[in-house]
Amino acid sequence: MELLIVGKPNVGKTLLMINFAAYLGLRELHLEVSEGDGVRRSQRLTTDRARRDLVSLYAPKTHRMQTLMLDQGLGRQRVPWTVADTMGIPEGIAEEPEIRHQVALTLERLLRADMVLHVLDASSVGLRRMEAPGPFDAALAELGQLLKGYLIIANKMDKPGSHEGLRLIKERYRGVPVTPVSAVTRRGFRDMKNWMARLMG
Repeated sequence: MELLIVGKPNVGKTLLMINFAAYLGLRELHLEVSEGDGVRRSQRLTTDRARRDLVSLYAPKTHRMQTLMLDQGLGRQRVPWTVADTMGIPEGIAEEPEIRHQVALTLERLLRADMVLHVLDASSVGLRRMEAPGPFDAALAELGQLLKGYLIIANKMDKPGSHEGLRLIKERYRGVPVTPVSAVTRRGFRDMKNWMARLMG
């Protein structure tokens, strides 16, 4: 089974993946990084090293799809599964061919993923920032309702303005399941895990 993490740049997708893996008890991450043209590179990092190398507070660092291989059981069965962390999808059509290629790969994988976490930055709702929810998120939420397993993650609940942002997200995406999370403090990880376990049976 595959869990796909999608969202705009700088909403906290990679830190969410790393800290959720640590929450499940992993101390080392086995990642496969898609370099393009079908080439994949394997990488093993401790969770501490992954936070240092893969996460930035200021600018997005994920420019390729990276897939975390897992065998931790979430449901009744111990089923091997993967978490695919994607490059942030910007609003509009990017000029750079490589970004357009990564967006296409993400959307293709979205349609066949078993579970999709759509990450929003709750602290940026209504602000003029790159990571603020916009038309792309609205279109993705509409598509998500047609998928088998789709959940909006209202991330960065540890930041100022996030509680009002969460209220607006629930209002804007009425009828879509929303879970408040802080990838930094791991708040909401239990709810995420329970949602995944139900889908995994």
